[in-house]
Amino acid sequence: MNDAQAAMLLFRRQEGAARQALLLHELEARVSADGRSLVLSRYRERVTAEGTHYRHEVHRNIPLAALLRWVARHGQ
Repeated sequence: MNDAQAAMLLFRRQEGAARQALLLHELEARVSADGRSLVLSRYRERVTAEGTHYRHEVHRNIPLAALLRWVARHGQ
């Protein structure tokens, strides 16, 4: 992974204690490999007290040109 693909952690929350349910929630951003999009990734993992694992991961691509146009229109 090069510097352009390195992710920036925007948000992280971890809840839980020993022998209780555990929740991990992360949101990160990175530039796509071709440099044309911003990739936002959301990751959630939950482990129940019984040890059952649930995992959910979502990625959204936002074209940088569209993002910059939006910023120009809505900027102050």
